[in-house]
Amino acid sequence: MTSRHRQSALPWLLALAQCLLLPAVHAQGNDGASVDVEEIVVTARRRPSDARTVDRSLSVLDLERLGGLPGQTHVQEALVRVPGVNLQRGNGQEYLPALRSPVLTGAGACGALLTAEDGIPLTSPGFCNINELFFAHHEAASRIEVLRGPGTAVYGGNALHGVVNVITARSAESSLAGLELGSYGLARLRLDWVGGSDSGLRLTAVRDGGFRDDSGYRQFKLNAFRSGNTRTWDWTGALAVSGLDQDTAGYVTGLDSYRDRQTARSNPDPEAFRKALNLRAWARLEYRRGEAWSLVLTPYLRHSRMRFRMHFLPGDPYERNGHSGVGLQTAAYVDRGTWLLIAGIDLEYTQGDLRQWQRGDAAGSAFVREVFPSGDHYDYEVDAGWLAPFAQIDLSLGSDWIASFGARYERARYDYHTKLPAGRTRDDLTPCGFGGCRYSRPANRADSFGTLSPKVSIMWNPVRKARAWLSLSHGFRMPQATELYRLQGGQSTADLRPEQLRAAELGASFRLDAFAAQVALYHMRKRDVLFRDAELFNRAGGGTRHEGFEIDVSWQAISRLTVELTGSVARHRYDRDYLLGGVNLNGLDVDTAPRRFGGTRLRWRGEADWQMELEWLWTSGYFMEPENRHRYPGHELLNLRVRAALGQRVIAYLRLFNLTGRAYADRADYTVFSGERYFPGRPRSLFAGLEWRWGASASN
Repeated sequence: MTSRHRQSALPWLLALAQCLLLPAVHAQGNDGASVDVEEIVVTARRRPSDARTVDRSLSVLDLERLGGLPGQTHVQEALVRVPGVNLQRGNGQEYLPALRSPVLTGAGACGALLTAEDGIPLTSPGFCNINELFFAHHEAASRIEVLRGPGTAVYGGNALHGVVNVITARSAESSLAGLELGSYGLARLRLDWVGGSDSGLRLTAVRDGGFRDDSGYRQFKLNAFRSGNTRTWDWTGALAVSGLDQDTAGYVTGLDSYRDRQTARSNPDPEAFRKALNLRAWARLEYRRGEAWSLVLTPYLRHSRMRFRMHFLPGDPYERNGHSGVGLQTAAYVDRGTWLLIAGIDLEYTQGDLRQWQRGDAAGSAFVREVFPSGDHYDYEVDAGWLAPFAQIDLSLGSDWIASFGARYERARYDYHTKLPAGRTRDDLTPCGFGGCRYSRPANRADSFGTLSPKVSIMWNPVRKARAWLSLSHGFRMPQATELYRLQGGQSTADLRPEQLRAAELGASFRLDAFAAQVALYHMRKRDVLFRDAELFNRAGGGTRHEGFEIDVSWQAISRLTVELTGSVARHRYDRDYLLGGVNLNGLDVDTAPRRFGGTRLRWRGEADWQMELEWLWTSGYFMEPENRHRYPGHELLNLRVRAALGQRVIAYLRLFNLTGRAYADRADYTVFSGERYFPGRPRSLFAGLEWRWGASASN
């Protein structure tokens, strides 16, 4: 889109917001008694606040209000209900994320999205993992809040494209015990215990045989919390533990190979696996001095370990990584009615390590066997620290307008030490043929990065049920440790800088009787994009642009029928000259970036306590590699969910996934080594379960 076209489009965008808001304003004037339910969220300001005061796109999946109907066994099955979010499942619990972005891949791409549970990041800012949401206890969460676009000033560098915050430390409506059985050997046990209003425990244990050969997993998640208060302090303490033991199935290769049933269920990498453990402990302490002033302190501990076989690389090397650290989030709130000030400082210190090794020679040509040697490839440790002061002020401009100004400065330092000889040799210092080994180890070094992230927005809120906003924001992410110290080819140092993203968003949200909608238009440009060039060097200096429209609509068509629509139309393109395979990528679509995706749901609530939901999901085609020469055609899916009460305490669930048995690919891409390759999608699958509820709300 040219600058002239963007300028000419602005009046249309403003007219769209006006058309959406005026009916709500008019209806409120005619019916002043109209009242909507206050919705409390925590993600935008790091403490409970009214969702109607949020001046950007925020989606809330209230899983308790849905009564367990989604019943997801993978976080993608829940987040598919959020516009702009496009998670591509791998095998088992693995996935690749996208939030107002192409699907993120590469060593540090996970740093572009901040994932948290109860406000605590799941992994350290410099040691993220692309699959880290499988640590979050989404199966038993009260709600999932998704902030789309660069995070507010209270969030750090990894909130480049947005924030996904899974909320568990909140008392459920009732205690429950549940058992679910499903196709391909799935068995899931769930226990939620509510110990009054001040404590709770959530446990989920899963065993899945997998629909592909040698592809099952075992997983457990446990969250416990307790809350209390004194005359001046409110406090919550919590513990979260997650463990995964997975037998991983790799890609199937060959054009449209996912369409062949036998091939789709095969596993070319039966020895691949992933084992992971994540532990977090935290406490939230809030001191109040009247209604106008409060201070929130959140200290936390984190320990994370992972071991897996890298089945996607020649030689199938092994990796073991982990990090342990301590952090503190602080925030002071001063509320004077006409203005609200939020200011604080975040601190974290983490020790991380990584080892990669290969057993035996790589299979393939003499070149592959030589440049992918057996033995140790990397073995290093990194001490890392972060310091981030921030401030944000919200100003009331009359009765209808609120302006917000904020900024965050973040400083990161890495101290790196290698246990292996520096250079691109084997671990015994002998050279590889064909110009050298693929893997290169830098010498011991220290690196520091710092950046400032400003935010500004204005929101029009004429009535309680309608608001519109315009926000200009800046996001960033620091280079990850793997991008700095896990080098390849002839590179001995990586001269990297923080990725920078500038975003503009125009949005509107309103509720009118049985109809509610949120729409948003955004334009983002990203600079200093970290990428690996044709020489296998990790470099900064890439550029992309992202433009899109998102819609989230809910309409109660009749008393028992609710219609929901979520949709995204977006274009993600390379925005800098860069030659790859003789092709200049400037202006081409970023690979794995469908231009349209979303879902429609019809939910029927019967006279007795039962519900039925029919879900239609779609994703358009997308290019499988940067040169835009190979394309996946896209797919559509139908899912059916049923929930029924069997008396006052027992609830039965039934889920039928991929109702029509369509052959599709969860992920499709292309490499010069393998050609087209795919993660086949799950065939038609049936899941059935029972839950027994007890407690104050069990019979509601």
